[in-house]
Amino acid sequence: PESIQIRLQNVVATVNLGTQLDLDKITQTARNAEYNPKRFQAVIMRIREPRTTALIFASGKMIVTGAKTGEDSITASKKYTAIIQKVGFPARFNDYKV
Repeated sequence: PESIQIRLQNVVATVNLGTQLDLDKITQTARNAEYNPKRFQAVIMRIREPRTTALIFASGKMIVTGAKTGEDSITASKKYTAIIQKVGFPARFNDYKV
């Protein structure tokens, strides 16, 4: 019988930043961020390394998608958290789940 190979393509993780967020302020301050509240109630932010996309909600919940490995997913999640902190919010890297 042929062997089946399983390869990770897309790691999706959730993070709780532990604070309410002003999505307009994030969009105005951070690069690579888009926010169209009529279409979707979250900021869409992208970084190149590791190449990922984050959905950031006003509740402080964040979904990080597109990472190829678990390690890349954690790295990206921490980078997004740092970006939110630079905007001026007391974001914390909580409840990381894959």
